[in-house]
Amino acid sequence: MDPRAPFHRGDGRQRYAGPAVVVMPDGREVAVTATLVLRYDPCRSNNRESDRDSTWAGSITLADPGSRVDLFDADPGVLRLPDGRESEFMATSGRTEVGVAGLGPAPFALQ
Repeated sequence: MDPRAPFHRGDGRQRYAGPAVVVMPDGREVAVTATLVLRYDPCRSNNRESDRDSTWAGSITLADPGSRVDLFDADPGVLRLPDGRESEFMATSGRTEVGVAGLGPAPFALQ
């Protein structure tokens, strides 16, 4: 069987896919899997102006779907990556898997 070609082959966007923690507004920490993409790149000329305030987006999924956590309650929440970098986000849909819109710099962007 041939390996499947990457879905986003060659588009040059920075991405993160892997483990993370959501810090809920009440301080609880919830293990998740994050799939994120950087939407605004100041080095490109084809950015939308609206992306300046929401630089990254994607989805987060509960690591334990049987837990009673509602990720939509993380509004706003903080997403923390394994290396300690973090950023706020707004949940845009869902409960155990939510769409997210980042608020501020992406925690996975290359410095």
